[in-house]
Amino acid sequence: MKYLIFYCSFVILTFYVLSVASIKCYVCKEPDRKCRDPFRNDTIFLKDCSQIGMGNATMCRKYMWEIGDGTRYYMRGCAVRGRVSRKQGRDCIERLGTWKTKMWYCQCDNKDGCNGSTNKRLSFLTILFGIIIFYWQSTQNIQ
Repeated sequence: MKYLIFYCSFVILTFYVLSVASIKCYVCKEPDRKCRDPFRNDTIFLKDCSQIGMGNATMCRKYMWEIGDGTRYYMRGCAVRGRVSRKQGRDCIERLGTWKTKMWYCQCDNKDGCNGSTNKRLSFLTILFGIIIFYWQSTQNIQ
């Protein structure tokens, strides 16, 4: 009985560790128009990579293709290999193809769902810095 409890605990702990270690990415592709940019970071697309057969994924990826007439196609998903830019997926690598086609791919690994849209939020430090500068300027004008 003691071995059975140990074995069950080990199996449960193993599955827990595997699920925690896996990254979550937005997974979608054309023809779903919600997958296009601007992307709304819709939670229906946020998937645990281990639950879609990519348990060894450590990154998220976004592909964008543009064909000669200007039509764009999108795909978002999990990635096992690749290069992550310093700007965490905001710097896309561009590749030129034949017949006037272009492809961009962006990869990131800094957080779950990082292959969504760019968040343009001000950080706490930016706001604090702005307040300090504003206060400093106002004290300089009084003197």
